[in-house]
Amino acid sequence: MLAASGFKTITPKTAAQQQKLQKLPPGKVTMIQKKGKTYYIFPDPAHNLAYVGGPKQYQQYQQLRADNKLAKESLESADMYQDTEMEWSVWGGWDAGFGSFGPMGGPGPY
Repeated sequence: MLAASGFKTITPKTAAQQQKLQKLPPGKVTMIQKKGKTYYIFPDPAHNLAYVGGPKQYQQYQQLRADNKLAKESLESADMYQDTEMEWSVWGGWDAGFGSFGPMGGPGPY
């Protein structure tokens, strides 16, 4: 999502840059100020790089996260309804084992 939001990847080239990368909180975007500008950095120490973007890229990232969360919630809801449907399918239909329904929608003769 970071790359799709326009974040650029940077690779530390010096020991000092490597140390800075290691000090950033893992799994989080960190805001920093440099020369009066705001930057957002997401470290990826496993791949020895960091994703860097400005306010515009960070805003796009937040929007993608929100959209992704809504899409995930919709998928989870669909899965929940599918599970419910599957549970009802073991009954073989609404009237399975209950006899027929009479003309007024109530139970048929006993």
